[in-house]
Amino acid sequence: MAGWIRDRAVVLATATLTTAGVFVCAHLALETSSPKKDETVAISPPTVTLWFTEAPQMAGTSVRLLPKGGEPLDLDPATAQEDDSSVVVLDVSETLADGDYEVMWRAMAQDGHTIRGDFGFTVQTAR
Repeated sequence: MAGWIRDRAVVLATATLTTAGVFVCAHLALETSSPKKDETVAISPPTVTLWFTEAPQMAGTSVRLLPKGGEPLDLDPATAQEDDSSVVVLDVSETLADGDYEVMWRAMAQDGHTIRGDFGFTVQTAR
């Protein structure tokens, strides 16, 4: 009888640890972006697009674009893509001049936790 209880406790403990690991890995994270981090693009991008592992709450999500060392550009707020709410899009309504740009983003998970990040890219048009 004691062996059965011990075996059951081991199975329960293993299941608990395995499940806890799944929940930790399931939090909101940035998967990729366009432009990508440190990418050099040959044309001004019409959008900055962020792909997340899950749909963020847009009320707590923001994306800013600024020239390296400058002030953020005056752009409309980022929106969730209509057919996939885990994709956040910032429309870039102006043509970006050649140079280095920084994307600063903040996203809020469905459980209220926020994550932040930033990355840079370069616009270098052919001459």
